[in-house]
Amino acid sequence: MQITAVAVFIKDGKVLLEKRRKNEDNYAGFWALPGGHKRKSESIKQTLKREMSEELNLHIKKAKYIGMFRDIDPTSKDIFHHHAFLCEEWRNHITYTREEERIKWWDLKKFKKIPNHRKVDEKILKQLKLI
Repeated sequence: MQITAVAVFIKDGKVLLEKRRKNEDNYAGFWALPGGHKRKSESIKQTLKREMSEELNLHIKKAKYIGMFRDIDPTSKDIFHHHAFLCEEWRNHITYTREEERIKWWDLKKFKKIPNHRKVDEKILKQLKLI
C-alpha cells in the first residue's frame, strides 16, 4: 500500500493539475492533483509541505484536510491511500520544477472532460462540491 498527500489548489474557478510522465511507475501519463509519497519519518501534513516545495516551489501556509481516498493505480496496480488537502494559502508563485511533464490550471466546469484524468481526483473534487 502506498500513502500520499495530494493538494487541491483552486483559483478563479480552476484547479491545478500536473501531467505525470509516461514513464512514471504510478499513474503514468495521467493528469493528477499535485502530490507525492509519504516518508516513514514524517506526518502526512509534512509530506504535503515537502512535496509542494519540491514539485511546485511553494510554501504551504494554510491547508485544510479533506480526507483519505483509496484508489488502485491502473499503471502499477498498487493500492493507494491519498490524503487530500485543500490548500487555502501559499507563498511563492507556482513554478514548473521538472518533477512533472507539465502543469496547467483546468476549468472546474470541464473537469470530467479532461483526457486521462485520475478518477480519484474526481472523487476528491466531488467531496468538496467543486464538480
